[in-house]
Formats: sequence, structure tokens, C-alpha cells
Amino acid sequence: MRPLFRAALPLTACAAFAAGCSSPATRFPGLATEYVYTTLTFSPSGATQTGLHRYTDPKTGAVLMLDTLLDDFSKPSLDRQRAFYQNFKARLAALNRGKLDPQMQADYDLLANAVNFALFGLDEERFTQRKPQLYAENLGNALFSNISLEYADTATRAAHLAARLGQVPAFVAAATANLAASNDAWRRVAVEEMDGVADMVRTMGATFVKGTPAEARYTAAQPAALAAIQHFDAFVRDTLGTKGTFDWRMGTELFASKWRYYLQATVTPQEMLKAAEDSMRTVRAEMLRLAQPLHERWFAGHLHIGERAAVLNAVVGEVLARIGQDHTNRDSIVQQGERNIAELERYVTGHRLLSQTDFSKLRVIPTPVFMRGIYGVGGAVFAPALQPELNSFYWVTPVPRAWPEARAEAKLREYNRFKMMTLSIHEGIPGHVVQGDYANRVTPEWRRLLRAIFGAGTYIEGWAVYTEYMMERQGVFGADSVSARLVGLKALLRLYANVIIDIRMQTMGMNGDSAVAMMVRDAFQEEPEATAKLQRAQLDYVQLVLYAVGFHEWNALRAEAERREGANFNLCRYHDRVLSYGPIPVPSVRRLYFDGVAPTATMPASRCE
Repeated sequence: MRPLFRAALPLTACAAFAAGCSSPATRFPGLATEYVYTTLTFSPSGATQTGLHRYTDPKTGAVLMLDTLLDDFSKPSLDRQRAFYQNFKARLAALNRGKLDPQMQADYDLLANAVNFALFGLDEERFTQRKPQLYAENLGNALFSNISLEYADTATRAAHLAARLGQVPAFVAAATANLAASNDAWRRVAVEEMDGVADMVRTMGATFVKGTPAEARYTAAQPAALAAIQHFDAFVRDTLGTKGTFDWRMGTELFASKWRYYLQATVTPQEMLKAAEDSMRTVRAEMLRLAQPLHERWFAGHLHIGERAAVLNAVVGEVLARIGQDHTNRDSIVQQGERNIAELERYVTGHRLLSQTDFSKLRVIPTPVFMRGIYGVGGAVFAPALQPELNSFYWVTPVPRAWPEARAEAKLREYNRFKMMTLSIHEGIPGHVVQGDYANRVTPEWRRLLRAIFGAGTYIEGWAVYTEYMMERQGVFGADSVSARLVGLKALLRLYANVIIDIRMQTMGMNGDSAVAMMVRDAFQEEPEATAKLQRAQLDYVQLVLYAVGFHEWNALRAEAERREGANFNLCRYHDRVLSYGPIPVPSVRRLYFDGVAPTATMPASRCE
């Protein structure tokens, strides 16, 4: 049996919070540790997912059993959080960054950005007042983590789940007290996702606690919890819309602020928009060049004449449609993900693309219902940073049973055999899950936690996209390389379309119909996929551009490494090295890599020679 609780607050080179640490280098680990653990207590849901189960306040001695608690969104709690961030920002600014070594400077930059991003969320975004789906997703994740994460035996986790279920009425009361404005898109998804939470409470949760000592407590708490959820749905549907309107379009100022904190990149929105629109034209031309021979073979005598754009769309569209016919059936998409992961494990290991060989902690499961609004196709969930021995998950979203056959077929054409493989690369091996495994090897523990929890999204998403194209170049698709390349180029169009719709919809007034039309016409997306992407663009902002910005930075880094190292460049060794820094911004990885700064990580035995 695994131990239930980790130590609440590990000591660093100088004890956390101690005033006697004389130098910035000896003080900083204590500051980082304080920040990580204190902010985790602000979100018990996140703490469970990170692997922190019990926390002892070093100042008061109070013990929090975090797995039994829901997040506190009450105004006094949010005020306490704001005060902590403001005070911590001043303390961090008083530390001389220039006195830190290169690794610690990267940590300092991550921490400073995390503090500023938290204050931005509280004071400028104020989503606790505006985003009803925030509560559905937070509650669903809190309950689901007790069920899915094997951090303790079933009876103990069932007791934690029952305790959290009993707090649902208070959680909903805080949510409805906070929410003061919203919009149709956010309200619709909030109700859908909260209905998914209710379904989990009635089915998955009830099944999980059955036969445990907590079953009676869970059963007793269930009616009030479900009634509270029903009240939330009614409030969001019938009342919230009358309280005030907050447009899902963030506007230039909020967009630019989040761009700075979320991406930690030097490229501006305007520069990225131009690059995306230019790249779409280049990629489309390359797709026509590759598609024409296939079109002549598959559609002999079927000529297209007219304007170049129309011919390109017709030729490439017909070829992609033919490629798209090679897909699994609507009831087997999760099983397809499982088969892909097994094949990728063999390929990565056999071709020595990195040194990791053990992928046994990866599980492929259907996406939880309450998260399908944001994970329309799939996603990755890492093992907790504090408990890296637990499983990681590759979520694959099933085709809804209620969808008519035509809509289901359109999605399956979009996620054909090649695209499902690249999705599995991206989310699983050697993409997100592998990147998360390496991040959990970083030492010391305070650094691992800081980088894993507050890591740079451009590093994380950029790596996953980079692996898609790296694996294609390495020959994972074999004899089907041209078809796979066309599907890969189509994915690049999606990448650039994401940039265009995110920036233009959020800051330039682009409407939903135009966004869907552009994705279908210029990026060859099926309409259900484009419609799902429209919803995603309405639910969040800036996140969609992570992929393009990160991909660009990872490609540039590898190209520079190959140029500098020449014949000595070793792909396996390169992958091990860059992954072993953990998810700091790619420009920071570049500085450390080329300055010869060794990663502080417990590495797998090298297989690179």
C-alpha cells in the first residue's frame, strides 16, 4: 500500500520562511517552496491532483486534510489570496535575481510570472464573477480526482469523496453569490458540464463508494448535492443572464496582458497573426503539390479548372476526403487510442528517440463527461508532481451516442487513422505524457514542483506539436508517408487557423460564422470540428496560440542545436537534455542548453549511444 500522506512542507537548504538565510541563493528555495505549497492550499482540488494531501501551516500548526475539501471561492477567501500574492510579490522583488545561478534565475522568472498572472486573474479577469463553467470544471475535477487518482486505498478515497460531496451546497452558494455577468456561450457550456458532474455523482461516484464504510455518508449527502447542482443550473439558465453581460471577446488590453503572462514569449499578437496568415498560404501550396499525383491516381480524368484557390481546395479536399475514409468505427475511437499508444511505445523504444523505456504508468481512458466541453477530442493528464509514481492519463473523447450518423462520420473522417496517431503522439508518447514524466524527474523537489505546476505552456504544448512532426520525419508512418504528410500539413493549417481565429475573434470582431467558414474552406476542417473549435475559442483566449508559438520555438531550438553540433548532434541525447530541464520557457531552455548548464534531474539510463 502506498503511504497516504506526503510530508506537508519539506525543508530546503535553509528552512522555509527562515529569516536567517543570508544570500539570495539560500533564501530562494524557501520562497519557492512557500509559494508552491501555500497556493496549492488555495485549491484543494488542484492539491489532490498535484499529490499534496495534507498540509500543516508552518506558522499556526493548523492541519488541512486537502482531499476532503472543495475550493473556497467565497469573498473572504479570495481577499486572503490577493493579500498573499501582493505581499509575496514585494518579497520576491526584494531578492537580488542577479545573485542567483542560471538554473535559479530560470526558477525566479517562473515564480515572478506566476505571481503576476495570479493577480491578473483576480483583479482583471475576475472569472469567479463571470465564468460559470469555472465552477462546473472545478467541482467535477475535485470529485473525479478522488475516484481516479490512486493516492490511497479505495475506502479512504471514498471517505474523501463523501466529505467533498457534502460540501457541494456551500460550493454552489458561493458560486451563485459571485456570478454577476456572463454570456450565452459560457452559460450553455456551464449547464452542460454541471449536468455531467451530476451524472458522475449519480453513477460513477455512487459505484465507487459502494460497499465501503463511506457509502452511507455518500448516500446521505447525494440528494442535497444534486439539488444544489440543479439550483446552479437553474440560476445559470434563468437568472445569470439578467444580472449583466460580459462578452467572451476579451478585447485588445486583456488579450495582450494574458499573452504576456501565459506565453512568456517575445513575439507579439500582430507578428504572430501575420506569420500565421503567411504560413497558411505556403502550406496550402505545398499540399497542392503533394496532392496532385494522388488525385491523378485516385480520380483519373476528374479535372478541375478555374481560379487557383478553387482548384486547390477541390483537389486537396478530394484527396483528404479519400484519406479520411480510413478510420475506425464510431464506437472504437478509445480503443484506437489504446492501439496507437502500444505501437508508439514500441516505435520510440526501438528507434531510441529518447532514453525512457517504461511507459507502464500511462492509462488510456474515455474523457470524463464533465470535461468534454473543453476536451472535444482528447487530452493528457500528468501524474501528480508530488506523487510521480501514480498513473498519467490520455483522455480520448468518444463520439456521443446521440449524434446522427452523418455528424459522427464527419468527426471520424477528421480523426482518421493518421490524425488519431498524431493525436496519440501529441497527448501520449512521446508528447505530453512523456514530457510530464521527465518533468517529474527534476531535482531538487522544490524546483520540480515549481516547474511542473507553473511551467510554461509554450514549452508544454510546443513540445507536443514538435513531436508530431519529429515522429513523421523519423518514419513512423512508413509507406503511407505522403498521406500522413498531407494530414500533417492539414494539422499545421489548423495550428495557424487557431492563431487567426483567436486573435481576430477576441480582438478584431471576427464573427463565428466567418471563423467556421475559414476553418472549413482554408484549413480543410470538417464542420463539426470547426464548430467545436469555435466553442473552444469562445470559452478561452490566448490558449489556442500556444501551439503555434511553442512549435516555432522548439523547431528553432533544434535547428540551432543541429547547426552548432554538426556531426556530433544526437537526437536521443538532445531530447533527454531539453526535457530534463522541465517546462521552463523555451528561451530559458536555449540559454541553459547552449551555456552547457547541466539539468538537475534524475535521468533514466542513457540509451543514446
